[in-house]
Amino acid sequence: MIFTSSGVGVTGFANISPYASSKGAIESLAKCLEIENLRYGISFHLFHPPLTDTASAAGLPIPKEFKANAQKVGYGLADHLWSKKFVICHSTAQLLQIKLSYRHPLRIGKMMTKMTERAAQNGQ
Repeated sequence: MIFTSSGVGVTGFANISPYASSKGAIESLAKCLEIENLRYGISFHLFHPPLTDTASAAGLPIPKEFKANAQKVGYGLADHLWSKKFVICHSTAQLLQIKLSYRHPLRIGKMMTKMTERAAQNGQ
């Protein structure tokens, strides 16, 4: 079984607390189910796509240049669909970013929030 998570579920991010907390809950659910079902041979995984340029992300106060190409992300995740890894990313760069996020969640969340705020100010 594969759940779709988000980096903000690991790091947090300004002004999207309900979304980030729901993704954090998915992270915990997948971990618990993986442990509980190990003896049955049922595996659970997390898709970790980057922020992607989609209609659902259009309303977020994040510059378009920060968003990944939806087709590249979709094809990348499909290429890794049968991965045995718990965390599945569309690219090596995204995997490294997620690993860094798990290691330093609050630092990464604050940094991404500041970068986004600066980009939004410069774009106005």
